[in-house]
Amino acid sequence: MAIRPRRTSAAAARRLLADQNTPAIKATDLPAELAQMVQQFSPGPPISTIWPQVHPVVAEVLAASVVRGHDSFRKHLTHLGYFYVWARDHDVPLTVATLTRSNIEEYARTGMPGSSAKSRADRRSRLRRLADQHHPEQAPAPHVEIARPTVRPPYTDREVQALLRTAWNQPSAERTRKAALCIGLGLGAGLDSSDFRGLRRHHIQVTPDSSRPLVTVTVAETAARTAATTAARFVPVRVEYVELVLRGLEGLGSDQLLLGRVEERRNLAANALADVVVLGGCPRIEQSRLRATWLATLLMQPVRLDLLMTAAGLRTARTLPDLIPYLPPPTQEETGLALRGGPPAAAARAEVAA
Repeated sequence: MAIRPRRTSAAAARRLLADQNTPAIKATDLPAELAQMVQQFSPGPPISTIWPQVHPVVAEVLAASVVRGHDSFRKHLTHLGYFYVWARDHDVPLTVATLTRSNIEEYARTGMPGSSAKSRADRRSRLRRLADQHHPEQAPAPHVEIARPTVRPPYTDREVQALLRTAWNQPSAERTRKAALCIGLGLGAGLDSSDFRGLRRHHIQVTPDSSRPLVTVTVAETAARTAATTAARFVPVRVEYVELVLRGLEGLGSDQLLLGRVEERRNLAANALADVVVLGGCPRIEQSRLRATWLATLLMQPVRLDLLMTAAGLRTARTLPDLIPYLPPPTQEETGLALRGGPPAAAARAEVAA
């Protein structure tokens, strides 16, 4: 019986190709100036306790890297020193082979007490790049595109009516309040779950009006959507949802959180909606879909793009085209009315003529 040759794995093939195409790098291949930096590097404890043993290893690692700037080179010396201190404490060999992604992940998890999240991320990122020079089979494939999260589909008109019936017909006052706030502020002002974090009763203004009250929400910006965390946006609640929002505000003190009892708690909307009793015919209630429905509604209105983006807290409009397939196609009459213009243009011509 013929024996089939064993197939070579993709990782093994990459490793073999790297071995064939990459000449052996030695510490002596470092530029003289950087080699001198390694020789003169005088770290304090705990790196100093192992430096005589590992400095040739560190030099070999850095010789194979593209790190050549003096400041960057000095940082990498320190990062590698601390990494090998961790390796010694965990009985891992103090060799180039030890610098692997898996060991770096474990080091980042257990070997950086007291470091900030940013410091851990920076150190891990730099060490990963060094490790990939020596272990190309562990490196992620180049040019891998990470798909952008897609917008959740908005609710249909029929589903919106079912959501409103559910909000108004809960078996208890507290459940009604939670449903009214999540659904009313989602459909009426585009609030998502993160927007409810720290949102209190005094963040919602109710202004008396001749026909019905006008409601405006002051939403503190979150780092998830903007670079600034101190700015705020002011979002008018759509009139068809004002009554529902007012029901959700009943009984709340001025400084009371709208949802939950802990200001920094995450998933506030999801936790509140978990208590809601869903009536027959009502779809699953998701805050992201409520927000998408609000966005889709505004896209069908004569609302300026910059106003929509400001109200939604968006830095770019790249997510908005994802909603277009869910919008009803415009009629020819609607297209004409939207694009042709009307009295304002005629009034401008008359003013010019005068």
